[in-house]
Amino acid sequence: MMRYSRRNFLKAAGAGITLTAIEGESLFAAVAPPLPTPITKERATFIINGKPLVAEYEARTTLWEVIAVKLGLTGTTRSCNRASCGACSVLIDGTPFYSCHTLAMEAAGKKIFTIEGLGDEKNLHPLQKVGYLYMAADCGFCTAGWSVTAKALLDKNLNPSADEVKSALAGHICRCAAYSAIVRTVVDTAAVLRGEAEII
Repeated sequence: MMRYSRRNFLKAAGAGITLTAIEGESLFAAVAPPLPTPITKERATFIINGKPLVAEYEARTTLWEVIAVKLGLTGTTRSCNRASCGACSVLIDGTPFYSCHTLAMEAAGKKIFTIEGLGDEKNLHPLQKVGYLYMAADCGFCTAGWSVTAKALLDKNLNPSADEVKSALAGHICRCAAYSAIVRTVVDTAAVLRGEAEII
């Protein structure tokens, strides 16, 4: 008859050995073989602002990390990292997504639009021009996110009401509380794009 203490059993279990008693005899067997090594690296093309860009990343990498860290497009900001503030929003095939909680693999091969595609210092988009006039950006941290989301709205609806703008931008938090200026910016930008108003 085999004698063993609880301490001996725990030592054996901790070492990865299973103790099995069969008809008074003991049998020591190794634990099941290790699992296959997971795929940790991927390589894909991302069509960002109309340009195909290639990045290598781990399977768990977020889209924000690929855009900002791997590809160096730092206009898209990450704030809460919990998919609740909207600062990191980008468009994927025309639909707004939080890039901090979207896996890169989910966006591979798709059309991605970031704030860099909206305009630059030499050729501002009307959203940026009107937003500047109305001071719709104070600290500016949320601006990239709501701007691309507003573009998605205006691409589908060139005559949105204030309530429709509020509904479209409901997932965005402005720390500086410039909400009224942001809504006014989107509504008046729509008028400019319709040709019913001019930016002075």
